[in-house]
Amino acid sequence: MHGHFDSQRKYTLAHDRRFAASADHLLFEGVDLTLLPARFGSPLYVYSAPEIRRNIAEIRDAFAEHPATRICYASKACSLLAVLQVVRETGISIEANSANEIRRCLAAGFRGDQIVYNGVVKREEELEFAIAQQLHAINVDSEEELAAIDRISRRLGQTARVCIRVEPNVKADTHEGLMTAYRAKSGIDLADAERVCRAVLDMPRVTLCGLHMHVGDQVPDAQPFGLATRVLVNAARDLETALGIRFSMINVGGGIPTPYRYATDQGGGGPENMQPQIGAAEFARAVLAEVRAWRTDIEVCIEPGRKVVGSAAVLLTTLVNGKSKTLHAEDGSVEGQVLWRMLDAGFNAVPDYKDWYFYVYNASRATQVHDLAVKLGGPLCDGGDWFRHGPLGEQFLLPADSAPGDVVVFLDVGAYQLENQTNYNAQPRSAAVLIDRAGQYRLVRRQERFDDMLRLERDLS
Repeated sequence: MHGHFDSQRKYTLAHDRRFAASADHLLFEGVDLTLLPARFGSPLYVYSAPEIRRNIAEIRDAFAEHPATRICYASKACSLLAVLQVVRETGISIEANSANEIRRCLAAGFRGDQIVYNGVVKREEELEFAIAQQLHAINVDSEEELAAIDRISRRLGQTARVCIRVEPNVKADTHEGLMTAYRAKSGIDLADAERVCRAVLDMPRVTLCGLHMHVGDQVPDAQPFGLATRVLVNAARDLETALGIRFSMINVGGGIPTPYRYATDQGGGGPENMQPQIGAAEFARAVLAEVRAWRTDIEVCIEPGRKVVGSAAVLLTTLVNGKSKTLHAEDGSVEGQVLWRMLDAGFNAVPDYKDWYFYVYNASRATQVHDLAVKLGGPLCDGGDWFRHGPLGEQFLLPADSAPGDVVVFLDVGAYQLENQTNYNAQPRSAAVLIDRAGQYRLVRRQERFDDMLRLERDLS
C-alpha cells in the first residue's frame, strides 16, 4: 500500500490539472500553498474558480444532447458568496434549501427565476419570501406544504411554480445517510402523486410544472439514476394522460459523485463509494436515455452540488506536534507502538472525517517520499477527534522528516466541509481564499475571531 499511495502522489503532481510542485512545495492552480496559512490563518480553505468552471463545463458537455437542460448548482455544497458568484458567471441556475440560502443566491446576483427551492421543512415565512421572489420552481415535499403555498399565493396575489417531489423507491449503493429516494424522509408516495397533482389544478395561483426526485449523494454507479428516472418518467407520462396536462419540466436532482480516490489509484482507503465508476457523462446518459424516450422537448432540471465544487478546494492545516504511544491490550500486554501527528484541524474543520477518504500530503515537502505511517489527530478534547480513513486503514503516510510547522493539505474538500464547520472547543471557523485564475488569489472569508463567537450573547446586553 505504501508504494501505491506514493505512486498516486507522484502521478497527481505530474498529471493533475490543479497541482504541481516547485522547490518541494505543493502548488494549487499555480499558488504556493505553504505561504497562505501564515497570512490568513490555519486551518484554511482554498477554492479554485478555474476548477469550478471546468466542472460546470464538464456537466454542460455531458448534457449537450438535450439543449433544454437546466443545471441548478446545489448551493448547500458551498454557499460562499464568492463561489456563488463564480457559478453565476458561468450562466447556470442554482438550487437553495432554505429562505436564507435563497437570500445568499440573490446576494450573489442570481435572479429569482434562476432559483429552485428544495427542503422538507419550509416554514410559512420562508414560503412567503420564496413566492415573492418568483422562483423558477418550488419543489413541494408534502400535501400540507402545498396547502400553505396555495394559501400564501392567494394572499399575495402572486403565482407560485411548483414541482411535486416523489420518492421513486430506488436504493443507491452509498452511505445510508446520503440516500434520499429509498425509505427517506423526503417527498410523497408515488401512489399519492395523482391526488396531489389534481389538487394543484384547482389552485388559482399555483402552476404545476412537473415532478421532482433526488436519488442520493456520492452514488458510485449509474444504474440507480437510470432506474429512478424511469420511475419518474413513467409516473409523469401516466399523470399527463390521467389529468390531460403537459408538464413543462422534470427534475431528476443531483448525485453526480466526486472521486476522492482517483481512478488511477490502485491502492486502498475509505469506503467503496470514494472511488466511483461514473462521472457527469454516465449520469447524463442514464438520465437522458429515459427522458428522451418519453419526450425530447421537456426541460430537464438537474441539481449537482458535490460535482461542481468537490474537487475545487483544499484544506490547509498545520502540523503542530507529534508523539509515540504504546498500545496496551486489556491484560496489560504491549501490542505495539503508534506514531501520532497532531494537526490544528479536527472534526470542527473537516466534519465528514468519519465516513470520508481524503488524500493527505505534506505540502511543505510535496516531492518527498511519503512512507512514514502515522495516525492524524485533531485539536479537540474528544477521544474520537482523529482521521479514520487513510491509505493504511487508520494510518496515513507522511515524509519521515515531517516537522512541526509543516503545512499539511487535504485534497477535494470543496463540498460540504466548510458549510458544516463548527466552533466547538471555541475553535475559530476557517478563513477561505479563492484563486480567481492561475497564480492570483484573494481572501473571500476571514477567519472567525473570538469576538464573533461572543456576539450572539453580548448582543443581548
